[in-house]
Amino acid sequence: MHALHQILTGTLIYSTQRKKGLPPPTFTERDLKEALRRSWAAELIGHLLVKYESEWYADEALSKWNEVDELFEEERQQKKEMIEAGLNELGITQPYLRDYVFKLVDEAFKYIQTNWKIEKEQRIKPSLWWKEVAQAQAQNPTANTDTNTPKLSNLSADGKAWFIHPVAMVDYFNIETTKLWHEPLENPQRTYYNSSRDIKPSNGAFGYVRAFWNEELKKLQKKIHNGLDLFADINTPCYACLDAEIIQYKNEGSSGYGNVLVLKVNGESLRASVNDYSLEFTDEVVSGNGFNLNADHFYLRYCHLSSAVLTTGNVKAGELIAYTGDTGNAKGVCNPHLHFEIAMKASGNGIGLINRYNPAFFVNLQKINEDLQTNVKEKRLKEKK
Repeated sequence: MHALHQILTGTLIYSTQRKKGLPPPTFTERDLKEALRRSWAAELIGHLLVKYESEWYADEALSKWNEVDELFEEERQQKKEMIEAGLNELGITQPYLRDYVFKLVDEAFKYIQTNWKIEKEQRIKPSLWWKEVAQAQAQNPTANTDTNTPKLSNLSADGKAWFIHPVAMVDYFNIETTKLWHEPLENPQRTYYNSSRDIKPSNGAFGYVRAFWNEELKKLQKKIHNGLDLFADINTPCYACLDAEIIQYKNEGSSGYGNVLVLKVNGESLRASVNDYSLEFTDEVVSGNGFNLNADHFYLRYCHLSSAVLTTGNVKAGELIAYTGDTGNAKGVCNPHLHFEIAMKASGNGIGLINRYNPAFFVNLQKINEDLQTNVKEKRLKEKK
């Protein structure tokens, strides 16, 4: 409560009182709700330990769910007011027309309220297990004879439980862990340009992020990109992302990948390397069909390489393994890059996104260096001439 008081008095909501030198106000439920509407206050409040009534608990009358009933009437009146304003604007004054429209609104909301009543009785009420479990625990206290296992606490009779903000909990413990993952390139960043010289960072993302003109249908259609394109001028060093076994190094010319080096990595190691990435683009996706994140091992595919430093054996995370190039269908492009894939198979994974996972959930992408990529683009275009 003391921490909550500090948060509330320290937010912009009460700046007027602070500036006037007035004492902190007495807080009401309304004040707290107002604070939760402000992102800077809500974030701080969200990091506090809190105790409140579980969603799985309610009294026999379903009092807290019945509070929703009032919202239907409020919304019905708002709809009528909007419709009335629209009718006035259109100059529709005939009483029979206006009454007919309002009758339709009433019938629609009556239908909604009927469904809501059924929802409460047939779905919500049967799912409220808290009270039943709490009563059973009170009659049969948890016995625990194993001294190495903490005794479980019974559920509270009032349905209230402690909840904790998971991010805050992690922040409370400064645990040093060994980082397994090493970036495939130093300073990995998306390609700023596409191969047509247009500014389009989404072009190198994983998913339905590209388009092509269908002459037959006379329209643009979406096109799949099954890896992550990381900007890299020719002969940029590539590194093993995890401890791995080199499975193969060959030219996959028919598929357009050019020279490809494939590493086999442990499933646990890859899963431990997931970052907090969120999808950046509308048509970007997490994974394709057939990818199993719980598999024993995975394959990291480094494509469009100029050469490999190692082609067999085991490597450690961070070890130099190859140099980028523009082989395959990346030959001569203005945006040289490493096409990087995380797949279920060393090769032959299938068409499109099948058996592949979005590498952006592992590669810690850095801010795009627009000047650097523009200079490389212009240099490549001059070399073409």
